[in-house]
Amino acid sequence: MAAGLLAILSRLLCCGVLLSLDPSHGLAGLVFQPSFLIASGPEVNVYLVGESSTSADVGVETVTHLNDSSQSNCVKATTTDQWSLTTSKDEMNVNVQLTLNRSLVPCEDLLNETSCCAEPLCIVETLRVTACLDGKLAATLLVQVMIFVNSTFHGIVNESKVLIPKQKYHPLGPCPCNLTAYACDVRCCCDEECTPSMIQLFHSYCFPGVFGGNVSQPFDHLCSVQNANAPDWFPFLCLESSFDNSPYLGLFYDGDTVSVSHDVSFGTATSAVLNVPVGYHQGDHIVKNEDEYLTIPQRSLNGQCLTNAPVAYLEDFDARCVTPLTAAACMDNHDISDDIRIQNGQGLLILANITYQKTTDLSKFIATTSVNLGPSPANQPWFPEHQNITASVEPIHKSETKLVDGICENMILQADYVFRWEGNVIINVTLLVTLGNVSLDSPATLTQRFSVTFTNFRNGRLSDVTLSGNPGYQIGKPVLGTFGNGSTLQKAPVSIWQPVGNGLCSSAQITSVLFGKNSLSGCLLRLGIDAFDNCTGLRSIIYKKLLTLMPTNISRRGNSNPSDLSEWVPLFKVLPNDSANFESELSSFCTGIPANLNLWFFTSVVGAIEGVPQHEILGAEANFSTVTWQVNCGGGDAVVCEDSSLLQSFSVSFSVQFIEIPVQPEPMKTSFQMNYFEYDCSRNDICWPELAYPLTRRYQGETYCRSIAYGMLLVFFFLVTALLGDPWNKIRKAWQNAMFH
Repeated sequence: MAAGLLAILSRLLCCGVLLSLDPSHGLAGLVFQPSFLIASGPEVNVYLVGESSTSADVGVETVTHLNDSSQSNCVKATTTDQWSLTTSKDEMNVNVQLTLNRSLVPCEDLLNETSCCAEPLCIVETLRVTACLDGKLAATLLVQVMIFVNSTFHGIVNESKVLIPKQKYHPLGPCPCNLTAYACDVRCCCDEECTPSMIQLFHSYCFPGVFGGNVSQPFDHLCSVQNANAPDWFPFLCLESSFDNSPYLGLFYDGDTVSVSHDVSFGTATSAVLNVPVGYHQGDHIVKNEDEYLTIPQRSLNGQCLTNAPVAYLEDFDARCVTPLTAAACMDNHDISDDIRIQNGQGLLILANITYQKTTDLSKFIATTSVNLGPSPANQPWFPEHQNITASVEPIHKSETKLVDGICENMILQADYVFRWEGNVIINVTLLVTLGNVSLDSPATLTQRFSVTFTNFRNGRLSDVTLSGNPGYQIGKPVLGTFGNGSTLQKAPVSIWQPVGNGLCSSAQITSVLFGKNSLSGCLLRLGIDAFDNCTGLRSIIYKKLLTLMPTNISRRGNSNPSDLSEWVPLFKVLPNDSANFESELSSFCTGIPANLNLWFFTSVVGAIEGVPQHEILGAEANFSTVTWQVNCGGGDAVVCEDSSLLQSFSVSFSVQFIEIPVQPEPMKTSFQMNYFEYDCSRNDICWPELAYPLTRRYQGETYCRSIAYGMLLVFFFLVTALLGDPWNKIRKAWQNAMFH
C-alpha cells in the first residue's frame, strides 16, 4: 500500500494536478472555495461562490485514471461507492458537503464486518466535483483523499485489568514519538505500526534522542562513557552504574494493577458519598435530590456549550446554545422533569415549581440557512422593532416531546431558573420552560436559551429590584440605567444590539452591558442607492436608532435607589461632528455617518467591605465615530447604481469600554526629586538609605526579634575585628612601652 501511495503521489506531483481547478472554471463567476483540498477525514466541506451559485447543479464522481480529471462533462450523480454529496444554501453561497459512507475501523477490531480497513492507510482515491449551469460545466474541483484508519474506535472495550510494569526498570513510553494509534507516524522509526517499506521513505530523517525512542542511552556521568575531552578529575566523581539505570526512567510509579476508567459525568456523583453543603457559599455547586449536581447547559471558555455543567450558588448566567435541528436535539430534555428537588443548604429538599408555556413565534430561536435579501429598505426595517412577545405565548400543561411527520412537538426552546435565597439557604426554586413545535424538514439551526437568576428574599418578602452589587458593582453584573427625568426613575439594564443568525441589524437582539467587561459588537445594514439620496435623513436615522437603547442616567452603585437622583449620574451624549457637505457634488456618497457608537464608563474603587473592593461609576459618556458610506459602482458593476433593488452591506458597530480612574492622584514630584535622584531607591539599583533595611519593621524575611539579634551579632563581630586588628595592636604596644619606661 505504501509503494502504491508513493507512485500515485509522484504521478500527481509530476503532472501538477494534486489539487487543481479545471481550466474551464469561471463560467458566470462560479468558483469553488477553497481552491485546493486534501481530504484526510470522513467529511469534506467546500463552498461554491458566485452570482448564480444557488442555481448550479453539483455532482461528484470517482476519478479512476489520471486522464479522467481533465474531462469537461457534467456529473449528475450525488453519490459514489463510498461518498455522498449534499448541498445547503445560504444568502449567496452553496455549502457542498462530502460524507464518507463506510467505516474506518481496523479489521482486527471487528469480527463480522466486511467494510473494514485491512491496512493503516485505508482509502486513497481522487474525487471530481463539478458545478454546471444549464448543462454547461462552470467549475470543477479535484479532491485527493488519503484517510487512515480511525484511531478513536469506540467499539467493545476489554474491561479486564491492565498491568503497568514497574517504572523503576522499564520506561512507560518506549517510543515517545508514536503519537497516533493504528497509524504510522512520519519520522518515528520506533513506531511498530510502520512497516519496513514505510520506514524506507524517511529512514534518513528519524527523530533522534529520547523522542525518537532512544530512552536507554547512557548519560554523561557514567564512568564507562568517559571521552577524550573529560577533565582530569572525572574518574573521582563519575558514577558506577549499569546501562539499565537511566535518568529517563520514571520513579513516580512502582507499578500496580488498575482497571479501565469510565467517563465522568456531572450528572452522577463522583464519589460514593456526595459532599452536600451545609449552608451554601458563593460558587458552591447546587445539589439536587440526594447525590447529583444540578446541571444546566452553559457556555465554556472556548464558546462551546457544555451540556452537563453544574450550577454555582449566587452566580447568574444567560447561555445561548446553538445546535443543528436533528431528531436527537428534539428528544433531548436537558434533565428537565416534573420532580426536581433541590437541597436548600440545611439538609432539606425543596420541590421546584415548574411552569410550562408554548410559543408560536420561533424567530428568536431558529435561524434558517437561506435569507431573502431581495426586499428594498422601504419594505424591510433597518433595525428590529419592538414586538409584543407575550402575545405569542400561552400557558399549557406538561406535554411529552414527540416527533410526528418531521415536526418536533413540544420541543424545549428555553428554560429560566429563578432561585430565591436568604443568607446561605435557598428558599424557593421556580422554573419556566418554553416549548414550541419545530419543523425538522428545512436545514436550520436552533438557539436554545438557558438562564439562572438568584433573587434575594429579605425580611420575609421578595425583593422586586434586581441588584448588581451591594453597595458597589460586582464584576460581570449588568450596568443599571434609568429612563425618564422625573422624580422617580424607571430602572432597566443598559443594553446594546447583538447580531444573530444572518448578522443583519433588522434581526438583531439586545444584550446587557456587563460591568468591567469591555465588549465590541456590530451588525450589517442592507441599503440600496435610494437610501443615499438624502444623506441628512440617513444620518438622523442611524443616530436615533443607535441611541434607542441608551438610558438617561447611569447608576453609580449596584444598589442605587431609583427615587434618589443623587445616586445616579447622567449619560452625556456627544453629538457627532459635522463634516463637509459633498452630497451636492457626488452621488451615492454620504459622509459623516455616525455608524460607530462608543460607550465610556469612568469607574473607581471607592473602598472595601470585608476586604472586597467596592466599584463605583463616576461618569458615563456616549459618543460617535463618523465614517463615509459609498455605494460601490466601479469595477464594471455600474448596474448597482441604477437598480434600487440591488443592496449592499454597511456595518454599524458598538463598543463598550470601562476606564478606571485612581481615587487619589499621585503627588507631584519636587524639583529635587526630578533632578537629584541619586538617593531615590525607586530609580536606582543601589539604595544607601536602605542599608539598615533588615533592622526596620518593613522587613518581612525574618521576625523582628531575630533581625535585631542578627544585627547585634554583626556589631559584635565588627568590634572584635576592630579590637584585634592592627589599630588595637599599635595601641597595646604603645601602652606597654609607656608602662615599662
